[in-house]
Amino acid sequence: MGGSVRRGNRSTRSAVALIAAAGLGVTGCSLGPAEPLRGAGGPASPTPSIAAPSVSPGMGSGARRPDEQRPNFLVITTDDAAPGDLEHMPNVKRLLADRGVTMTNLVAPTPICVPARASLLTGQYAHNHGALTIQGEGGGFASFDDRRTLPVWLRQAGYDTMLVGKYLNGYGAGETRRYVPPGWSDWRGSIDWSTYFFPSAELSVNGEVVRTPDYNTDVFADNVTEMLSAPERHENPWYLTVNYVAPHHGDPIEPDDPVDMMTTVPAQRHRDLFEDLPLPDKPNMFEQRPGDKAMRATHDRARWTPEARAALREAHQQRVESLQAVDEAVREHVWVLRRTKQLARTVVVFTSDNGTMLGEHNLAGKLWHYRDSQTVPTVIRGPGVPQGRTVATLAANVDLPTTIAAWAGVEPGRAVDGIDLRPVLRGEPMPGRAVPTLAHPVLGAARPLYRGIRVGERWNYARLRTGEELYDLRADPYELDNVADDPAYRPALRRLRKLTRALRDCVGAQCRRTG
Repeated sequence: MGGSVRRGNRSTRSAVALIAAAGLGVTGCSLGPAEPLRGAGGPASPTPSIAAPSVSPGMGSGARRPDEQRPNFLVITTDDAAPGDLEHMPNVKRLLADRGVTMTNLVAPTPICVPARASLLTGQYAHNHGALTIQGEGGGFASFDDRRTLPVWLRQAGYDTMLVGKYLNGYGAGETRRYVPPGWSDWRGSIDWSTYFFPSAELSVNGEVVRTPDYNTDVFADNVTEMLSAPERHENPWYLTVNYVAPHHGDPIEPDDPVDMMTTVPAQRHRDLFEDLPLPDKPNMFEQRPGDKAMRATHDRARWTPEARAALREAHQQRVESLQAVDEAVREHVWVLRRTKQLARTVVVFTSDNGTMLGEHNLAGKLWHYRDSQTVPTVIRGPGVPQGRTVATLAANVDLPTTIAAWAGVEPGRAVDGIDLRPVLRGEPMPGRAVPTLAHPVLGAARPLYRGIRVGERWNYARLRTGEELYDLRADPYELDNVADDPAYRPALRRLRKLTRALRDCVGAQCRRTG
């Protein structure tokens, strides 16, 4: 454990067990919706394929290509960050967004920790990689087959592969504390439940358990500095993913934390830096739909009393404050890459596992089928990537590992569901991309909470347990008007029902459809 840059005062108070929040929705990876979701659905039929990615979806061996100028990859992942959070991260904006492409419509089709992170490792939707939720049936680290993942493919092709920080929920429990998943040449994974105790990080460092009494974002950043500065980084191409826990809620609980609202923990140096920050001002914040009884039943505006809104504002403030250490880490990562003359040949990806909601549709948390829950902030810079461009084309988290494999010139060891995004980054059109969406209960269950489909930049459809919801994002970007019962939208509804059915069990190239 080297590279010990110290960034401020840190306490080491004992951990407080995580408890269920009293808010709506999923406010963390251990929580589920406080109320049942609405849903109902319909059939489906095949639709034409879009262009397949340049990477074959077959069961490859990660064969190495002759070109030795293959890029390096630094993937920086946050936990529960929302797209609006980027406005408060000046280093990400200056060093990544201004020098690369910001993707404003990249979604996590199953917007909760384990399924989303497994998709980032496999290029597959949750119904294919099988890690469907956080706990119970199909849940957590135990549900994931990690033998054929992106690091395995890259390692077989001669890449050094490194991980720092969070892996999958449940990693480190019992005998897995010393477990190193296949494919990693340098493994420094955080051990649950210490993962969510911000003042102290406990890592499994290539099988050796190491405890560090420092703020976990800084510990992870220091490890990245050490790895990127090592002389062997110039010997082989490399892939490094650092998974920060911020702005996910965590411990310790502090005196000024709101009651009945789970919050994150900023670094000491950033506390109260945003004490006057208001909640986002959007039309779907604390919305009122007096004519929609089903909406009132599930999304109760009345529960957001002034006290509850103040608590949510405090949670939002602390989220943004916790991301300041991540923003500083991004600056340090870019500086190290520049100092070691690696930046020009390194692809840097900044993203999150899923989005989050902070009052939109009267909800707080994730796992919901709305775009605020699904959309993840994503920025990509690197060789050949245009600078300062914003792309609104629909993409999915399964596209990121598929793109990395294609960029590295390796063949995936799975039938990947994603596409190579490099043409999209260059501005080439990809009309009508269809992305299937899916959510299972947090504690595990065979019956989904919902299935649905996102199509292009226009449609968001979900078949829930008590009804259907359809949003025309072109006319209604804040998803205020469910048009599933509108006769004018009946042809679109039928088409989206069919597409949802067609893609519910798709594999590989079958998933790469247009709507």
